[in-house]
Amino acid sequence: MDNLELFYDILDESNNFLYEAFHKPYFELLEMTVKNLLAGEVLCEFEDEEKEEELQKIYDKIKDVDFSVEDVRKAMQSIVLRGFKEMRIPNGNTTPDTLGILAAYLITKVHKEKEISILDPLCGTGNLLFTVANYLEKDTKLYAVDDNEWMTKITALTADLLDYPVEVFYQDTMSLSLSNMDSIIFDMPHQEYQNEKYFPYDAILHFADELKMDGSMIAIVENDFFDYDSKQEFKKELFKTMSILGIIELPDSMFNAGRPKLVLVLQKRLLKDAKCFMVKLPNFDDVEDFNNALRDIEAWFEKNNYNKKRN
Repeated sequence: MDNLELFYDILDESNNFLYEAFHKPYFELLEMTVKNLLAGEVLCEFEDEEKEEELQKIYDKIKDVDFSVEDVRKAMQSIVLRGFKEMRIPNGNTTPDTLGILAAYLITKVHKEKEISILDPLCGTGNLLFTVANYLEKDTKLYAVDDNEWMTKITALTADLLDYPVEVFYQDTMSLSLSNMDSIIFDMPHQEYQNEKYFPYDAILHFADELKMDGSMIAIVENDFFDYDSKQEFKKELFKTMSILGIIELPDSMFNAGRPKLVLVLQKRLLKDAKCFMVKLPNFDDVEDFNNALRDIEAWFEKNNYNKKRN
């Protein structure tokens, strides 16, 4: 059994044990489990002391195991997805791990700093944010926002397990007021165009205000993102402070049928001469074509001097 499977099994075994004792909703049980693991002891009170000892024996199975951050992240994500299923909560907004890895790569192309602040203003369970942090060879200060209380709790619990410094905000993302972020990343859930308003446009313009100059934005949006800007009003407003570095069309197989997505790579600086790169990624199991697509992206950053350290 590898460490990922072991950590998942401990979370699952603890949740089941606590359910038999307390009969609480799934995510409350997960919260109890994580707090016990972080404390290194059983914090919840049982009427029968033998039950406490039994639960402690479950945790003792991993007391000498050194888990990687990816072991912890993937195990937590898997246990959360199981919770979604048991509580019949749709989980269509879960961002594939490969997109987190891709976002981390793009951030490294734009940012040469050793320390970086990253905000996910639509964090969900935090999986995209933590995937990016795990694959960046940088010191990170993380910020996460969601308007669902349990999503922010799960994000905070995962951050504690990963020992990452994360500020988590439970609020409407449009009411958020941070500033000087180095990078903002997010996976935009499906939104309808209503009353001549399109939330993704408003959100991106709002998030742009949170960036410092030269800051980056990695936005995962639906393929028809630009179709609602018939009067070019969004682009006019966006281009006052931001430039599109690139557009990456993602393979349809990655998403639910009818909801293909693309990645917008944006930066808070005005590029006068450079044309953005446009790449269509093949399926990730097509290694040769995928590597060719990455080489095209790499060539664009090389041509535009992004591979040189900039202040």
